[in-house]
Amino acid sequence: MPNVLISINTGFIMSKESFISFFTANNSVIIAAILIIIIPLSLFFYLQQETESSIKNSIFEQQKQNQIDASKAIATHIQSDIQLIQSRLQSLVTSHTIRDGDFTSNVTKNLLKEYYVTINSTTPVDRLFLYNKDSISVLDMSSPGTLNFTGMDFSFRDWVNQTKNTLSPVISDMFLGIDGKNRIAMTYPIVISNTSGLFYNGLVGVVIPTDEFFNFYGNIHDIQSQYLSVLDNESIVLVHPLPSLVGRPFFGEHTQNLTGNNNILNNLIKTVISGYPATVIYDFVNGERLNSGHPVFIEGVPKYSVFVVTPTSFIYSTINNIIEKERLQMLSLIIGIIAAVLLLILYLNRVNKTLDKAVRKRTIELQDANTKLELANQHIKVHDDMQKEFINMAAHELRNPVQSLLGFSDILKKLNHRNGDNKIAHQYKDAIEAISRSSRRLKRLVDIIFDVSQLDNNLLTLNKESFDLKNIMKEVLNKYQNQKKLADNKNNGQEDDIDRSNKQIIDFDYSNYPNDSKTINGDKMYLCQVITNLIDNAIEFTQNEGKVRINIDKTSDESKAIVTISDNGYGIHPDILPHLFTKYVKKSRGGAGLSLYISKRIIEAHGGEIWAKNNDDGKGATFGFSLPLYDQLDFNKSK
Repeated sequence: MPNVLISINTGFIMSKESFISFFTANNSVIIAAILIIIIPLSLFFYLQQETESSIKNSIFEQQKQNQIDASKAIATHIQSDIQLIQSRLQSLVTSHTIRDGDFTSNVTKNLLKEYYVTINSTTPVDRLFLYNKDSISVLDMSSPGTLNFTGMDFSFRDWVNQTKNTLSPVISDMFLGIDGKNRIAMTYPIVISNTSGLFYNGLVGVVIPTDEFFNFYGNIHDIQSQYLSVLDNESIVLVHPLPSLVGRPFFGEHTQNLTGNNNILNNLIKTVISGYPATVIYDFVNGERLNSGHPVFIEGVPKYSVFVVTPTSFIYSTINNIIEKERLQMLSLIIGIIAAVLLLILYLNRVNKTLDKAVRKRTIELQDANTKLELANQHIKVHDDMQKEFINMAAHELRNPVQSLLGFSDILKKLNHRNGDNKIAHQYKDAIEAISRSSRRLKRLVDIIFDVSQLDNNLLTLNKESFDLKNIMKEVLNKYQNQKKLADNKNNGQEDDIDRSNKQIIDFDYSNYPNDSKTINGDKMYLCQVITNLIDNAIEFTQNEGKVRINIDKTSDESKAIVTISDNGYGIHPDILPHLFTKYVKKSRGGAGLSLYISKRIIEAHGGEIWAKNNDDGKGATFGFSLPLYDQLDFNKSK
């Protein structure tokens, strides 16, 4: 027994010594393993905090930008829908039955019913109505089962009297209907004209329920998530998830008490109501808010202010969910890497092969992605080429039909003048003039499309010649002066062929013409087109009895001629100014947004520059361009 015990103890002692020997021999490996565990985990937790902070800021800014874009898109959509209703009301007023005072016939009833269905197909309206000059409802189109107000006197409504007094379209303030629902009215006057002037003969209009209208664009009921609030230009709250705020002025005592007289929020409201978009973050009674506001412009004036409001807790909740997933993924990745390193520390070669395989796989994926991008770019280029080809073909194919329309309309006008006393000729006089006017407009549009096609395909050919810039400016201005004379003759009862769409005649000031010649070498026709485009643009945004000033000068080194065309109109909207000379950019409802783009390309083809700016006094804008002056030595030789 003792021998056995001695043998056992001796064995135990040898095993312990062997373990110590093993530990000593592998001490560096164990230390390396510990460092492999501790260092990556320490770096992970340190870098994770830094990364999470950066990710949070990045995602928040992304959410903020998305909200800004959403508020702008909603405001643009509302503006478009309101303008569409206005245009349809205008079209209804200009129909021959209503214009002739036929308010009760079946033809008029069917016409209103058709327009009611058309308007409701895009915008929810309660009713479409027609009032006579005494503000009595003559026709009232609404959904089956709703109240009908035919025969009722609506002279008590402010918006009815405003339409009657101003003879202009009106968008009313929000009012409380008979059924207790908040509504907005949009009206268009029926105006008759005779030798004594303009007379009010009634109106057509629609009534829009504010909740149904604005709910189409976003959530207006749940304040716990992202919601929509809308104010008018008097700061009256039109829609809001809190019913107690609706119909009250935002800067009133009730609303200010509820918001805690929040200066940041108040400044935001003032900024947007004045016509400028803005975004702020502020503390509210039940949490922090991200608020993005954007104005809705009607006829160039901010009519409504749209606010998209999101509790930041809602945003942070989304961010935290993303961070948690990212954290788990990263931690799992770190642990996996540590485990792999610890387990495969003696098999580095195999790890290298695995990494090489992963790199090759990623390289193939990137190559595939690049191939797909190249194919996508090729498809885009093909699509762009097809679009240019289509526009070019359309411009060419439309020219002959348009010329035929112009020719036949001129023949009809001449026949109509010869048979002026004929009853039938008199009956179709306006229709013939409308055909002629529309044909001329269509020809202008086709010419513009053709010019754009030529420019985009680099097919513009300049027939250059030497001429005095001052002379072609006079030729262009003579055309406008002749138009004014024709318009004056028309007012005196004389017939003319002036385009009736030119409703205003502007006085031109060209007293700043220099005495010396400004000789240039260029295409006279195209430069006349540029000058005409800029003058037409000035006329479009200048009120009646406005002033357009023409100035010709030269640079200090006398190398270029400078032409400026200034007006005292509305000026250029700040959102439009940076993109003014690009295609399809415009602020007005008319035109195709191409004339300034064409002008820029023509001037640049002549080696010049074109620009635009708002006037320093805040009234109107100035467009200008420069052209290289003709070499004086060559000019003297030619003389």
